[in-house]
Amino acid sequence: MDADNLKRRSTAKGVPFLILGIAAIIAIVIYILLNPSILEDLLYLVILIAIAIVAVVVIALAVMMILAIPFYLMKGEQYQDGTSYDLNDVKSVKESSSEDKEEKE
Repeated sequence: MDADNLKRRSTAKGVPFLILGIAAIIAIVIYILLNPSILEDLLYLVILIAIAIVAVVVIALAVMMILAIPFYLMKGEQYQDGTSYDLNDVKSVKESSSEDKEEKE
């Protein structure tokens, strides 16, 4: 089912770049481990970024909650007039299934 005009190209050209990238990552990790002050600074920066993200999320949620109040106030409540909403009128569905309704009809 292969088409006649398909050609394959080797991806071996990217292998040196892959090896170079892995070597660079290893070199960076070794450099960071040999200089603990850099690791401390990076950890401090990560903590600050995490705190900033949490703060932005909390502020956004608070604004959404505050803005939702007027919408719910204007929306109001809908109900049927002359209908009882008493809990004693609720019928049990225990030991029944949706197929029972079809059999009765």
